[in-house]
Amino acid sequence: MRGFAVKILMSAFSCGPGQGSEPGVGWNMAIETARLGHVVHVLTQTEFRPEIEREMAAGALPPNLTFDIYMPPWLEALRDRGLKMGFFSLTWHTVNFLWQFCALQRAWRRYRHAGFDIIHHVTLAGIRYPTLLASLGLPTVIGPLGGGERAPFALRKSMPLKDRLSELFRDMHNVALRIDPFTRSAFRNGALIFVRSEESLAAVPPRYRDKAVVDVGMGIAEAEETRPQRRVPGRPFRLLYAGRLVYWKGGHLAIRALAAARSRGAEATLTLVGSGPARADFEQLAQRLGVSEHVRFRGQAPHDETLTMFREHHAFLFPSLHDAAPTVVLEAFANGLPAICLGLGGPAKMVEETCGCVIPAAGRSEAECVGALADAIASLALDEDKRLDLANGAVRRYQRYKWPSVTAALYAEIEKRLPARYMESRDAEQSLSAR
Repeated sequence: MRGFAVKILMSAFSCGPGQGSEPGVGWNMAIETARLGHVVHVLTQTEFRPEIEREMAAGALPPNLTFDIYMPPWLEALRDRGLKMGFFSLTWHTVNFLWQFCALQRAWRRYRHAGFDIIHHVTLAGIRYPTLLASLGLPTVIGPLGGGERAPFALRKSMPLKDRLSELFRDMHNVALRIDPFTRSAFRNGALIFVRSEESLAAVPPRYRDKAVVDVGMGIAEAEETRPQRRVPGRPFRLLYAGRLVYWKGGHLAIRALAAARSRGAEATLTLVGSGPARADFEQLAQRLGVSEHVRFRGQAPHDETLTMFREHHAFLFPSLHDAAPTVVLEAFANGLPAICLGLGGPAKMVEETCGCVIPAAGRSEAECVGALADAIASLALDEDKRLDLANGAVRRYQRYKWPSVTAALYAEIEKRLPARYMESRDAEQSLSAR
C-alpha cells in the first residue's frame, strides 16, 4: 500500500490449504496478501492445524506469512462433540461466536503492542458477529461479509412450513443485527467494511454505511486450462447443480425448470451433486413431474470428483435464493460452464450476459421465475452456438476471479479508503525511517 508493506494481523477463524468455501477464503486471502508484499500474521483456530503445519514445514509459504493456530481445549472439545452429533450449522456458529472472545483475549495479550498497522477480519465471512478485534484500537478492515441476503416472499411459496419459518427467523435476525451489541461494536470500531451485496449492506446500521463498500471479494484458485467443446449433436443437454439439498438453495426450482424446459422440446438432463434434508422431497418432486429418469441425485462427492463432473456437463443451474458469493459459480466458469441463476445475492453480480443468464426475480411469482429459468435452459439446449459463446465467456470471466486479482483489487480499495489520518501517519513514519 502506497509503495510500502504494512504489517497485518489477519483474523481467519476458518483457514486451510486445498479447501473451498470459508477455509479456502481464509487461506487464499492470507497467501495472496502476503504475496503483495505485506507482512501477514494469521490468527486462526485448530481445524486445519495439520494441513497448515505441513505447508509451513515444506517451506511452501511466503516468508512474510506466519500463523498463530489457537483454540482453548474446552472450545475444541465443544466443536468436536457438536460435529460428531451432527449439529453442523449450530456448532460452527456457536464455536465461532465463542472463539471471537478467545481471539480478542489472545490478541490483547500478545499483539496489542506488536507493531501491527491494521487488522483484517476475513472469516467467518458472515454479517453476524464478525469480530471483536476492532476493539483493540487499530484500524480494522472487516470482510467482505455476506449473509444479509434474503429470499423474496414470493419464492417461499413451495417451501415446507418449517423452512418458511426458518427463513422468517433469518429475516428477523438480520434486522436485529442493527441493534445487536456485538455486531454494532464491530461496525462502530471498524475503519472499513466490505459487504458482498446490497442486501448485506442493508444489514449494516445506517450510521455506519459510509464506511461500507459493496464488493463480492470472492476468488478461485488457479484451475486447469479449459477449452469448451461443442456439444456432440444428438446428445442430451446436461445441466449440473452443486450445493446442499435445501430449499433456499433452489434445488426444487431447478427440477421444476428442467421439467418445463423439456416440455418445450429441450432434451435436457439434470445432475444434482450434494446432500441435505430436502433430498427425499426433491426426489418425489422429480417423480411427480415425470422427469425422474432425467434427474440424477449424485449425493455428496469429493471436491476433485465434483470438478471432474463440471467438465462432463454443458451448463450450471444454480437458482439459489440468498447466496452471498458461492465458489461453485466460479468453479463452473473455470470449467467452461455458463451459469443460469436468479438475480439474487452474489450470483447476480458474478454472472454477466457474456457468461450466463441472470433471471430477474424482483416482483415475480415463483411460477414466473421457474418459467424464465426454463426459457434460459431451452435457449441454450436448442442453440449450441449461443451456449458455446457463453462457455468461452465463462472461461474469460473466471480470469477476473483468480485469487491474486481479487486480493490485489481488494487491497487497492483498502489503500484508497482507509482514513486519511492513518495513511498520513504511515507516510510520515516512512519518511522518518528513510532519513
